[in-house]
Amino acid sequence: MPRHDQNAIRAMQPALAATGCLLAVAVAVNAVVALACAAPRVGDIVAFVPSATMASGDGTRLVAHRSGRADCILDLGVLRRSGGSLVVDTQLFGDAGDFRVHWAGPRTSDDPRNCGGDVDLIVGQRELNILALAAGGWGVGEAQMPTIAGPLSAIGS
Repeated sequence: MPRHDQNAIRAMQPALAATGCLLAVAVAVNAVVALACAAPRVGDIVAFVPSATMASGDGTRLVAHRSGRADCILDLGVLRRSGGSLVVDTQLFGDAGDFRVHWAGPRTSDDPRNCGGDVDLIVGQRELNILALAAGGWGVGEAQMPTIAGPLSAIGS
């Protein structure tokens, strides 16, 4: 092989490697952004498996709205300890990105702002994502899809 062909091939190797790396990074970033920005869909489930050994939690409490009634509290420690599930019923249209969900479980907090055991709630997409993260992902049992975010403390309360 002529000497100038080998030099041309050597000169192109770093450019090809850089192009391959950039392509891989672009695909990875696109996948992460698509997962992070994906809104919950009607029918999605967040299931909390009850655990007596679960620590009480980090004190994260989320506000949920009830139609025609006072707001109530979703205490992540209580949800983890007692169990229950949220099913996304409807996406509400508007700027807030809220969802109507149905909660079924023993209780949502240990204080008078408990939502109840079987109630329709309105929560935002951020709150739904925090709930899914606290439950270990979207879905139930083996079908549970892991969340992509880091520890719950990284999201903030």
